[in-house]
Amino acid sequence: MLYFVSRELALGYLLFCFLSALGILQYLGVRHRIVGFQLLTDSEHVRHSYGPVIVLIGGGALWFFVSQWEAIFAPGLAGAELCLLFGTGSVCALVLTLVLASLLQRPHRQAAPQTGSHEGVMVAVGSAIGHLHLPPNTTEPMPAVCMVAWPGADRYSMSALAQCMVQERMVVLTLSITDDLASYPGILSLLPAAVALLSRRSEVDPSRLGALGHDLGGDLVIRSASSSKEIAAVAALAPVLLDPPIGFDLLREMPYLQALRWLRDRERARLRTELDALEHVAKIAPRPIVLMYGARDSLTTRPPDGRIDSESSLHTDVTPGAGHFDLVEHPVAMRTVVQWFREHL
Repeated sequence: MLYFVSRELALGYLLFCFLSALGILQYLGVRHRIVGFQLLTDSEHVRHSYGPVIVLIGGGALWFFVSQWEAIFAPGLAGAELCLLFGTGSVCALVLTLVLASLLQRPHRQAAPQTGSHEGVMVAVGSAIGHLHLPPNTTEPMPAVCMVAWPGADRYSMSALAQCMVQERMVVLTLSITDDLASYPGILSLLPAAVALLSRRSEVDPSRLGALGHDLGGDLVIRSASSSKEIAAVAALAPVLLDPPIGFDLLREMPYLQALRWLRDRERARLRTELDALEHVAKIAPRPIVLMYGARDSLTTRPPDGRIDSESSLHTDVTPGAGHFDLVEHPVAMRTVVQWFREHL
């Protein structure tokens, strides 16, 4: 039988448990970079500030023991009451954390380039819109890379990487897959149209064309490059390839409500299945291809050794400290990509 001694003590202990659990969840979010637990949206504050954790846990404990000192020991709460209140407070803290993080955290989007930076020239690529980035003072044909973002990505999602490649004297064409284009088999016409556009440009050497994709954009460039011999080298950043993992790890990359939408996105799952990029990786050989993943990527499953029947043209790279979404803008990954195309184009 439950006997709470007094309503004041019971409510006080419930609030103490709630604040402590809330603080622990914030600690986990900061310490292990779990986006689904983070109530702060500024990345620098999230990584370096434990102030809210100290306030919630320390402040809650100090308030409870000071205000309820006499009631705690005369006679105090029994085991059953403690378990019930602790469980209730913890569950409430978890629910509130998941909901607030989902409301405060926006889906991952790359910030627009700073004023004065080169955003590229808008061009028509079949039925899609792309942005062409040209190095200044072009005097001779250069290598070119077509970059395809994941479906629904912001148009600036690959801007930082594009600018790094432009600085290395490469022409870059960035493409975003809008919802009306993210359907099979029509989506397969996107890369051939981009290759045709680049091949007609006087600034481009048509024998030195590369393709890069992120997330399902990586699956698309693998599938398209397997049948497009004009593409000389391929880089796929965090390609999906296999069925994505399902579980708590999704909260490392996105808030709870976004994770639910991600899991229930049947169109995305259908597109991955229809592209069937894993079965087309080997068809790119002997042309070089690199599969790049972030060490903290929780949204993709890397193919096990032996799953891909390919020659030595296939390479795999894992970037320490990078997740799924930020891989394309991670400094180490960007340097690796630039070096890859410099060597193979």
